[in-house]
Amino acid sequence: MTETIILLVAATFLLLTSMSQFAAIGFSTSRARRAKRQIRARSLRNLRQAAEVVRLNSQLHDLSGREPSLDWRVMEVAEIVDESVDCRSFYLVDPYGQSLPSFRPGQHLMVRPAMAGAYQTTRCYSLSSSPDPRYWRITVKRQLPEEAGGLPPRNGGLSDWLHRTIHLGDCLLIGGPNGQFYLPAEHRRPLVLLAAGVGITPMASMLRWSLEQTPQRPVHLFYQVRDLDHWPLGSSLHSWQHDFPQCRIHTFMSRAGDKELARLANDLPGQFRPDKFEPADLVEAMGPLEGDYFMCGPDGWMQSMRDGLQAAGVSSERVHWESFGGTVTDNGPVPDGPVESVPVRFEHSQVDTAWSDPQQSLWELARESQVDIPSGCLSGVCGCCRVKLLSGEVEYDRQISIELADDECLTCVSRPTSPVTIDA
Repeated sequence: MTETIILLVAATFLLLTSMSQFAAIGFSTSRARRAKRQIRARSLRNLRQAAEVVRLNSQLHDLSGREPSLDWRVMEVAEIVDESVDCRSFYLVDPYGQSLPSFRPGQHLMVRPAMAGAYQTTRCYSLSSSPDPRYWRITVKRQLPEEAGGLPPRNGGLSDWLHRTIHLGDCLLIGGPNGQFYLPAEHRRPLVLLAAGVGITPMASMLRWSLEQTPQRPVHLFYQVRDLDHWPLGSSLHSWQHDFPQCRIHTFMSRAGDKELARLANDLPGQFRPDKFEPADLVEAMGPLEGDYFMCGPDGWMQSMRDGLQAAGVSSERVHWESFGGTVTDNGPVPDGPVESVPVRFEHSQVDTAWSDPQQSLWELARESQVDIPSGCLSGVCGCCRVKLLSGEVEYDRQISIELADDECLTCVSRPTSPVTIDA
């Protein structure tokens, strides 16, 4: 009886040992197969991405014939950083690791989804970093399409799509860098940089470039935001004051409490104040120094700043601004009064209408008339809304930044001065 029990125990032990060995072998084999599948899937994904880049480059080659003034390229999203509750930075790199061309601090990029067709959403976003051959950075405020009401939002639609859809490794079509609003390399005078909300993006680029290239230059940044949750890039900007004593950062939060501002003042260098800054604050900060003022923000806010600075004795030649659509012009605001109706024909769409609102551009009239004209910056700098002017004459409400043929016009900033026919 004892021998039988011993034999049963030994048999059970051998059986369990064999089962565990088979299980181990099976697990090892399964893991090897899974690793092999993952390697294969990763390889196929890389091949598909490479093929997509080739396809997009081919598409851009065809597109370049229609828009010769724009330098378009395929860019890969290498990093995404949330800067505030509604702003996100996208770091863009060359998919093959090549160095990127330099740009002037303050310039912008044009962004399109990586899909076929020239008539697609294009938006301009300022570069928010100083020039670096390794990457370009844009910081995008998310604006939901319904927030604009009526006409499509200038930064809506695409900004919402970027926030919802774009992930690491995705590709975008990028045009530029471009734009006539920038800090010149030879500029050495003191600076006052003014920003409201996401208007901080070109100011951040100018500030960082100035600190790197002219660290002894006096520079003040005045940054107007709502509260701590809507303060993109803010803490980074203030931290720069640690290493650059000639730099002064001033943040004004219109809806922040005293305790919140005091906590920020304990953690970061610079000044934190409630309410909003006024032009007199800027002139006081500059003191007797002769410097230049660069600003970016909502158009009404910039107009108010310009008027206040001029009233304080600052010459208009020393005030520079960036506007992506609006009524801030080289000759003051567009008149509000009624004007004589001017016939407009959109030839390709076979639409006849009339222009009579001095606040309305030809692009806005086309949109109102269900005529589709591509748009980008809506301020005469990107060229996306360029069309053939078949007859008639137009005038511009601001200085345009690209060269046009004699029979072309930029519809986003033009208004007819005679009956016009447009190839749209």
